[in-house]
Amino acid sequence: MGRFGIIRSFRWSSAAVAFLGLAGCAVTADWPLIGSDDSGLFYEAYSTIADYYIEPVTPETLALAGLRNLASADAGFSVERRGGSVILNHGGSSTRFAAPAPGDVDGWARLTDTALKAARADSPAIEALSVDAAQELLLDGSLTALDRFSHYSTPDVARERRASRDGFGGIGITVNTEADDIRIAEILPKSPADNAGLRVDDRIVAIDGVEVASLPRSDIVQRLRGATDTAVTVQVERAGAPQRLAFVMRRMFIVPPSVTLTEEARVARLRIANFNQQTAQSVADLLKRAHQDLGPDLRGIILDLRGNPGGLLDQSIEVVSLFIDGGPVTSTIGRARDSIQHFSAPRREVERLPLAVLVNGGSASASEIVASALQDDGRAVVIGSASYGKGTVQNVQHLPNDGELTITWARLITPGGYVLHEHGVVPTLCTADLPDDARAVAAVLKRDLGGAPAELNRPRASLDEAGWKRLRALCPGQREDHRIDVLTAERLLADPALYAIAVRAPTTLAARPVATAGMH
Repeated sequence: MGRFGIIRSFRWSSAAVAFLGLAGCAVTADWPLIGSDDSGLFYEAYSTIADYYIEPVTPETLALAGLRNLASADAGFSVERRGGSVILNHGGSSTRFAAPAPGDVDGWARLTDTALKAARADSPAIEALSVDAAQELLLDGSLTALDRFSHYSTPDVARERRASRDGFGGIGITVNTEADDIRIAEILPKSPADNAGLRVDDRIVAIDGVEVASLPRSDIVQRLRGATDTAVTVQVERAGAPQRLAFVMRRMFIVPPSVTLTEEARVARLRIANFNQQTAQSVADLLKRAHQDLGPDLRGIILDLRGNPGGLLDQSIEVVSLFIDGGPVTSTIGRARDSIQHFSAPRREVERLPLAVLVNGGSASASEIVASALQDDGRAVVIGSASYGKGTVQNVQHLPNDGELTITWARLITPGGYVLHEHGVVPTLCTADLPDDARAVAAVLKRDLGGAPAELNRPRASLDEAGWKRLRALCPGQREDHRIDVLTAERLLADPALYAIAVRAPTTLAARPVATAGMH
């Protein structure tokens, strides 16, 4: 899947970890297992995975998988687990380490670190790797023992993801760093850049007196960002200006916008690109604006989740809670005790206008929580094609090197009682494989609200795996946006009687609750 999943965050404890040295023996070299800063990184990674991953996995499994990945940088490496030893082979030489107990996090972290040092000493290819690249090599290898949604992010990538999720101190611009020069691609309204007078297509030539031509591309964005309320000076070249223009700005806290509003056909369409810290508040604010703009003419809401890869779990719950006055939203079930949870919408004033939700094959995780909760509750009609089917929750561990470890720790259950993973959300009104024009709208409504296949109308929780396979085959997920999705929603929201039929379709009926020991 893409950049996002459903995530919640751990906090890394900065308390010191004590490492005890173990003597090791070698066939051609002697490498005692002595802890270092890198062993602390591996300790945090292995212990987090062993404690929280959705399936049991030992530090031994993780360490051996990581060491075997040395071969991706130097094909001469191989790793054996023989008797009480781990043997690292390279060319004609071998290094032997005493294997810790399978569950000994401390021992396997030190073994990983020591074996990496031995590999650096023996291989020019490994020695040439930066510290970040070597750590990534080992941790990426370790995570091959887990599912495809668990991954490691290097410090640079992790910082960008944290900024996208949580916000950052900045001036409110998006820059294109892939071209030959650095140009402003977008400016956030009411941001420091907007207020100062920067323009789209301005060419950035210096930041705080440092010429950007002398900077690595990754440093440019970091120099634009900084602590909130600190000053930054940006010099630009602008078409038609005889010389450089200098702008002094004070950074503000910025969360990248994730929601946009379009008002057409007396309908407010809210496009949610992802779920970050401000998504629910942005939806609430834009709903308020739509009511102010259209007044009594506003007859319905469209939540457009097509292509939305997910994001923060709490934000998906908050978005659902804007439309449901009490009732279940989702449940999570995993191996760790804290992963077993039940989430409900609070009792409060909510938006009550008719609601349609658009999904497609790119809608995943947090967007699937929203779509399934509103569908199961009977609050909305889901339109489009089958969603991706990523019904797992990822926890994010902030590691000592400033990187991030994202691991799967729970599965999602919808209010209707079915597992989201691999099943996803199948729309009540399916537009898959239909012409992308207004003439096809009548065909969708006639088929799915009249003579739809029985499988398409069955409560989802009543389906076995064969039933789910047939259901998704009836409405296969498509990645592209199609105008017919919006046209179908607008047609439905324009006809209260038709909407009432669609929102009461059997697909929205909750078949059975989930009973899980320890759920609260």
